[in-house]
Amino acid sequence: MVKTFFQKAFILIFSLFAFLVAAIFLPVKQSRENMLYTQIDKNELLKNTRKPRIIFIGGSNLAFGLDSKLIKDSLHLNPINTGIHINIGLKYMLSNTLQYIKEGDIIILAAEYQQFYGNLADGEGELFSLVTDIVPKSKNLLGNRQYLKLLLLLPEYAQSKLQPLFLFYKYPKDTIVGIYDRKAFNTFGDACVHWKLPGENPKPYPAITKSFNNDALKALINFRNAVEQKKAKLYITFPGYQYSSYKVSVAAIKQVEQQLKEHRFLLISTPEEYMMPDSLMFDTPYHLTKKGVDYRTGLLIGDLKKVVKR
Repeated sequence: MVKTFFQKAFILIFSLFAFLVAAIFLPVKQSRENMLYTQIDKNELLKNTRKPRIIFIGGSNLAFGLDSKLIKDSLHLNPINTGIHINIGLKYMLSNTLQYIKEGDIIILAAEYQQFYGNLADGEGELFSLVTDIVPKSKNLLGNRQYLKLLLLLPEYAQSKLQPLFLFYKYPKDTIVGIYDRKAFNTFGDACVHWKLPGENPKPYPAITKSFNNDALKALINFRNAVEQKKAKLYITFPGYQYSSYKVSVAAIKQVEQQLKEHRFLLISTPEEYMMPDSLMFDTPYHLTKKGVDYRTGLLIGDLKKVVKR
């Protein structure tokens, strides 16, 4: 009797798991104009952009916070903005970019502070979408911790695939390019459609309270070593971050800076320098209006001129 119960329970659990796994491989229902699909375009930039190159790595603080043309005109380097979304996770950002780095490249990391706390660096649902629907071969770039994180996210991601089927939902075909569309990005990888729009006065993020993620730091150290082996150079700057959000997480932000210093990373700026006035924020504490983009890019150009000799 007991044996039969456990057999049935096992069959039920196995069937449910198999159903969820099958669900994640259903055809993509979201538009291919979703901003996550810019990963394809940005990989092409990494493949084909000519030397001398400067590559920016980070999440949407770069996508929505940089005017690469100003950098190109000022430093006479060919910029590649790889920033897309914070939830892709720092580890994927590093490993994906590493495969395209060439001798002589200048790499600038501007990671969101939350990447160094909790397990955000391992990725969220956006990473699941990237490695199953958008760039399937990139699943080979993931480590064990990332696979475990995605396994835990499997039910949530499977539901996102199944829900449109059961609701018979049809995705609208927009005639106007939205700020989070694939077409909202320019030839350097900058999101620029929002440059014509006013700020939306975003609410501050809550204080960072999770534990420091030494595994994320280790991934960054390994990345630096690999970059140096490729005879390229890695520098670290900090994201443009809303003043109100910065102030409630000062201790956590300073810990990130201190850890980077202790492990001898080449820092070209300080977190305080990139603390952005609330008036320059667009729709999140990491996204800047065009005025904010110009201000942050100007700061970065000044910092880069101290280390990049052309």
